[in-house]
Amino acid sequence: MQAAHLIEPGRVEVRTVEEPIPGPGEVVVRVERALTCGTDLKAFRRGHPFIPMPGPFGHQYSGTIASAGVDVPKSLRDPIPIWGVHSAPCGECLLCQKQRWNLCLRLGEEMAIGAFTQFLRIPARVVKHSLLPRPPLVVAERAAFLEPVSCVVHALELIDWRGVDRILVLGLGAMGLLFTRLIPRYTNASIVAAGRNDRRLELARRDQVDRVIDIDVAPIAESEGHIDGYDCVIECTGKDAGWRTACDAVRPGGQVLFFGGLPKGTTFAIDTYRLHYEETCMRGCFHFSPLDVSRAAEHLTDPALVIDDLLSGRVPLDGLEKALLDMESGRGIKYAIDPWQQ
Repeated sequence: MQAAHLIEPGRVEVRTVEEPIPGPGEVVVRVERALTCGTDLKAFRRGHPFIPMPGPFGHQYSGTIASAGVDVPKSLRDPIPIWGVHSAPCGECLLCQKQRWNLCLRLGEEMAIGAFTQFLRIPARVVKHSLLPRPPLVVAERAAFLEPVSCVVHALELIDWRGVDRILVLGLGAMGLLFTRLIPRYTNASIVAAGRNDRRLELARRDQVDRVIDIDVAPIAESEGHIDGYDCVIECTGKDAGWRTACDAVRPGGQVLFFGGLPKGTTFAIDTYRLHYEETCMRGCFHFSPLDVSRAAEHLTDPALVIDDLLSGRVPLDGLEKALLDMESGRGIKYAIDPWQQ
């Protein structure tokens, strides 16, 4: 079979490798679509702790069951359409016992990494908790959004919506735009979207937002309608400047949710007056739980949730490197990889 491998930062190769064989509790999925994402781009730029190089990468996928090992449930043994995510909690470690499944201490032990391929082996733990039969009306490209939507659902479930009247979504990549589309399912609060790039700003204007700010034209604090800040700021840039802007933009008593991660070891200063005397709540957000996956599936089953316009194109495996370069330059938002396209 054909599979794309990340050889080193900035270099992708399509290799011919052996088709995987499922072990006990495992299945092999015939991948119909895999999606690029910000994590893939980070790995492409500088590497990632969960994506060793050289090796396969990609983790947002959908497809059909190709083969199944012993002990796989009957519902997942036939060649049926599926959708799923790439990880699942162990259910046994200290954090799993505290129901902090997204922070499972053994999360990286069994992961379905390598979705940019024709056939993908799904580990038993992921099959058990995070692989679902796919409704017939959910097409492959839409189904592959299950993982990023699960991440957004997890974030939105962390927010205390009481008293939230104004929200700022900072950063309008694929994840920021998913936030603008899912927030109205949680609250009637006013939404302001801030970012750069004409295409992304245009997409944000189509959503249920009250204002779109081009941060290349005016800083957040100087933009028309800024007033006195926001009750909730969702940081999606994944840059230290974005984290600082998010802290500056929040109102006293408000919340900042850091969704865009920074490299390990990154530090930045926070005015302790804001934390203590203004009771500002600042928290991180990482990954998802099986419950978030189930909720994300419900959202994606609803045709009212528009997501197909977040894809900048469909390309074969040998177009993956260029797709990542286009994302890096801002020419593309997210790409669908068809491993069977010539």
